[in-house]
Amino acid sequence: MKSRYITKSKVFLLLLYSFLFFPLPVAAVPAADIASRWSPVICQTDNSNGLTAQQDIFTLVNYDRDWRLNNNWYNLLFYPLERVMYYSVVESDTHYFIGYYQYYPRYTGRAEHEHDLTGVLLAVAKTPDQTGRLDMLLTHSNKKWRQWPGAQVRLEGRHPVLNIRPGCHEITVAGRSRQGLPAAGIYEIPAGDKPAGPISKVLPGGAHGGYRLVPLTQLWERRQDIGQGRVFARWGAFDSYNEVKVTVPWVWEYRRLNWLAKPGELLQYFQGRPVRACNYLSNPY
Repeated sequence: MKSRYITKSKVFLLLLYSFLFFPLPVAAVPAADIASRWSPVICQTDNSNGLTAQQDIFTLVNYDRDWRLNNNWYNLLFYPLERVMYYSVVESDTHYFIGYYQYYPRYTGRAEHEHDLTGVLLAVAKTPDQTGRLDMLLTHSNKKWRQWPGAQVRLEGRHPVLNIRPGCHEITVAGRSRQGLPAAGIYEIPAGDKPAGPISKVLPGGAHGGYRLVPLTQLWERRQDIGQGRVFARWGAFDSYNEVKVTVPWVWEYRRLNWLAKPGELLQYFQGRPVRACNYLSNPY
């Protein structure tokens, strides 16, 4: 009886030890849910006295139903556009790094060219209550990098409020009073993921009908589709007849820190901390 009692006690202690020091893994949150939870609200200017100009609607890379990209400028005249934003999610042991990407068939800033792609990267710290905390917001537009501490970003719920300028598509965070854009013709685009068919009218209150979220992996899977009349002219650069070659997030780098491959190290750099290798739990790039 004594030996049996000791055996049962040992088993109980082993189980207790395992529970305390080796807890069962928590089910991973789907990337689509994370992206939808933090998707930005967009404030966009429009000087066309009506609908947003076609060249200022962010949409699919293959909006014209083909994967030949050197005809996207021309085909803008003939195809209705759906508002679509690409997203990426990379997870470390301390943060979610959530990217949102806006593709435009035309750039009509100072030097017009085919294609434009801008990006927003949110560094969301994990918290015990699983609500998350925005630590930093980083933007990449017109080859320029800008960052804002999370405390300086206006949020509607968890959704950061961003400004996008027409033509050049420059991204900035909306001020606390939301006066970041010229007063005339500001449209608010609700956060995704919301069904949004072709843009045909302005909804009551001046807001468009939201946008749809699509995983960046749809482009990543075609990263080797390189050549004239294909998706890319060279590694990570869209094919086009223009001399300007617009690049995609997997080649964006700041001080040799890659946007997709090392977002945690980017966070450390912009926060002024020593850059050390991060422990990534999920990174498809």
